[in-house]
This record gives sequence, C-alpha cells and structure tokens, in this order.
Amino acid sequence: MLADFWEVIQESGGDPIKLYSVLAKRSSEDIVSFAREFNRALIKLNQWEIWGAGYVMAGGMSDDGFHYFRSWIIGRGKDAFETALVSPDDLGKFAALDDEFENESLEYVALELLEEQGVPDPRGEFDVFPDDRPSGEAWNEDEVFAKYPKLAAQFG
Repeated sequence: MLADFWEVIQESGGDPIKLYSVLAKRSSEDIVSFAREFNRALIKLNQWEIWGAGYVMAGGMSDDGFHYFRSWIIGRGKDAFETALVSPDDLGKFAALDDEFENESLEYVALELLEEQGVPDPRGEFDVFPDDRPSGEAWNEDEVFAKYPKLAAQFG
C-alpha cells in the first residue's frame, strides 16, 4: 500500500496531467501501489447510496458515469472520499459550478505509466472489481431526489 496515496492525489489536485507528472517521478513499485490503491478506492465507493448522490448531482447517471463519478470523488481528495462513504448527501461541498462530476482520465494515469514501463496492470489481482454490482440497496429514480435533500436543493 502506498503510504501517501492521498498526498499524491492532493498534490495533483485531481488533475490527470499533474498526476502524471507527480507519478512519473516515482518508482514502478510506487506506481503499482498507487494503481492498486486507486482500484481499492473505486471498489469501496461502489455503493448504491453513492450512485444516488451522483445521480442527483449530475441530473442522471449511467453505469459508466457512476464509475467516472467515483474517480471524480477520489480526485477531490481524502475528505471527499470519506464524506462519500459516510454522508453522500454532503458531497455538494466538493463541487464547483462547472463540474461534470466525472474524472475518467484520472484512473488511467498510473496504468499508462506502467504500460510505458512494461509493468503489468495490477488490477487483475483483485477478486472484486469496481464495476461489480454496487453494495447496498438500489434506489428508485422517482424517489432518489427526496433521498438526498441537500444535493437536490443544490443541484435539483
């Protein structure tokens, strides 16, 4: 496990180009650890409750959109990640006015660097995958806005 995963995210500001620069200075082992930790974070965030929050924030969210929303949360840093896990209705405080609530490229930075170095993708080591069925109870589209009153007020 990369001890400073969240410091690396913070240093990059969630920007894939900056993350590339930060990780490019690291050893292959550190980059592998970062990729594993990113994957673990995606898996932890794979919850219906978090998808519901993203659905409200974005005004709808596909399966792929939910995956990229989780990358957006990770890019916002440790506080956003922990907030998502405990109180998804409070994620609005991490949003900017022009947010699209996705950060697909962030996930692939470490994998691109590893590919350039000829190092195998470590995500295949996991028994659980980021796009497995989300944990928790699925929500109903007709009722999801009522489930997240803070987000509905901010984005609805």
